[in-house]
Amino acid sequence: FLGLRNLDVIEDALDIIERSSGIRQDMATLPLDDPATYEMLARGDSVGVFQFESEGMREALKKVRPDCFDDLVALNALYRPGAMDQIPTYARGKRNPEQITYADERLRPILSSSMGVIIYQEQAMRIAKELAGFSGAKADDLRKAIGKKNRAAMATLKPEFIAGARASGTADEVIDALWSTNEKSADYSFNRSHAACYALIAYRTAWLKANHPAEYMAALISSVMSTKDRVPFFVARCEEMGIEILPPDVNLSDHEFTVVDRKIRFGLDAVKGVGYQAVEAIIRAREDGGPFTSLWAFCERVDGRAVNKKAIEALVKCGALGST
Repeated sequence: FLGLRNLDVIEDALDIIERSSGIRQDMATLPLDDPATYEMLARGDSVGVFQFESEGMREALKKVRPDCFDDLVALNALYRPGAMDQIPTYARGKRNPEQITYADERLRPILSSSMGVIIYQEQAMRIAKELAGFSGAKADDLRKAIGKKNRAAMATLKPEFIAGARASGTADEVIDALWSTNEKSADYSFNRSHAACYALIAYRTAWLKANHPAEYMAALISSVMSTKDRVPFFVARCEEMGIEILPPDVNLSDHEFTVVDRKIRFGLDAVKGVGYQAVEAIIRAREDGGPFTSLWAFCERVDGRAVNKKAIEALVKCGALGST
């Protein structure tokens, strides 16, 4: 459910791009190695990017400096209670792979793709199987206990884990460290498939922001119009990005935010005091009789039941009748 609004934003941004360019980008075939996208994320410029827009996550991006999709998957799983303190370790391993160390050589093939850090539930399962001798079913029991924060179930598995790891020749200090990680993971851990799904939505939103900034931001602002405090927040971010915001206009604006010559035109639905039905009446009158030439003509032509005094005053105050 977290990703649903973002999927709508992606579709809306693609619609805006198609209207302006005539080209429909197929997200299913979008390459996952776009340099501009990773350069933007590595700067921590991720406001409006799914899962990556919090201040803490932006700092994590600057530490890790992602340059591939696996980094985004890892960050989605790392920026959680229990795993967050491993972000610096992942970042160091990313910058200096030759300095990554493994407490037990059998961990190398399991953890090499995650810079020596245990991140995913699948890794905990594989460690339990290969170092502690767990069966697949027993390893899955451990995964369930971790995922559901079931500490009682973990307590029953701990003696078997320790005994199995000792039997395979694992040093006691390594066993203690591995089980400690399992307990921390019970605070909050991701399976890799979940993190990958989130990372895919995140990458697509980041790609749109990096390559089609005006279209993406227009779609993003349109998606938060029901929460009026978010509109000025994202409008301010557009201005920081160098994207000009054009004022609302009864002759030019639509319901939602639109893009004109790489500038964003304010959507009438975002004007406080002007509801959806009022905007529908304005657009209908505009389509039937052409542009409004004066305030008098506007009041005469629109449906007064939908566009009442309050709505007209709001349109005047925000400058939407300036073109008349």
